[in-house]
Amino acid sequence: MRQGFYKLTGVVLKRHETNEGDIRLYNLFRDYGPQWILAPGAARGRRRFGGATEPLIWGHFGCYKSPKQLYLRDIEVKEDHWKIRSNPDKLEKAMVWTNLLTKYLLPLQPCNEVMAIFYDSLCLLERDIDESMIEWRFLYRWMKRWGLAPELVRCASCGKEVTTAYWDEDVVFCEECRSNTDELIIPKEELREMVFAFALPRESLVRWIQRVKLRANYVVYNRKLRDILRLSLA
Repeated sequence: MRQGFYKLTGVVLKRHETNEGDIRLYNLFRDYGPQWILAPGAARGRRRFGGATEPLIWGHFGCYKSPKQLYLRDIEVKEDHWKIRSNPDKLEKAMVWTNLLTKYLLPLQPCNEVMAIFYDSLCLLERDIDESMIEWRFLYRWMKRWGLAPELVRCASCGKEVTTAYWDEDVVFCEECRSNTDELIIPKEELREMVFAFALPRESLVRWIQRVKLRANYVVYNRKLRDILRLSLA
């Protein structure tokens, strides 16, 4: 990023107030990736941004890039996700996701596809939908984009379509190819549901959920995905 003025589109992932009265934001920007942005004196009221510097705020950020620092000049808020930020449980879930993005996305590296997945997940989180299922969709879509998610439809060994799946570490086997008895067993009905959960477009997913009763234990499956993410990017 060269020195000069920019209008950057993105979302606040993290907010920090310094002892000097500055506000530092860690934002995920379209085309520019995650990076810190400084608002000098904003915590002391020198420049007022109101709630526009809170995590989960999406908007256009007017900035100035100096040789050493990116400075915040103004914010045009486009989406505040108030339904999430006003609900403690939903906010906690969303902050878990922002922490994962902060931890695993490389600073200054564009990742527009992950940014879009994050936005999609927040829009679903605003609705009355099982939060663990939304997290499954968020994690699986992100990891599939990065080539880290296990293939759920076909066996990792023989390539045949699986009915009952046997999840062993970061791969899924069919019954004939399973290697031991310690795998996580996913019944056919749950497997089909899990595929729908990550594959359907957002509005189609909302309509589908209204017609079915969720069976999958997404808390367990999400833990498996987070383990894969942690070990793959350690």
